[in-house]
Amino acid sequence: MARGQGQPSLVTLDEVRAAVAALDRERVAGRLIEADATRRINDCRRAVTPRDLWKASGGLAGSPHRSDWADIRRTVVGLGSLVIMIGVWLVTWALGLMDGSAAPPVSGR
Repeated sequence: MARGQGQPSLVTLDEVRAAVAALDRERVAGRLIEADATRRINDCRRAVTPRDLWKASGGLAGSPHRSDWADIRRTVVGLGSLVIMIGVWLVTWALGLMDGSAAPPVSGR
């Protein structure tokens, strides 16, 4: 899926293969032990987003940037709006109680 369409970008098979090849080169060069290389290679094969691939490969492939910031922002704005609406309702209800003219928030009648 392309970026900018509201969907997180996904890794391609070529990107996964490049990450596995980079990890193999690191292992052959002696910079990774066999167990760590095997774990990272398996993590790379399970990676779905470029950030997952970046974390799994130890920064050798993928992208350190999150691709779901739009979803996070929408969630924060929605929750913020909800908190503000509840706050306004509580303030108006409390002011009504101070006047003595407000009914309870839930009336049985």
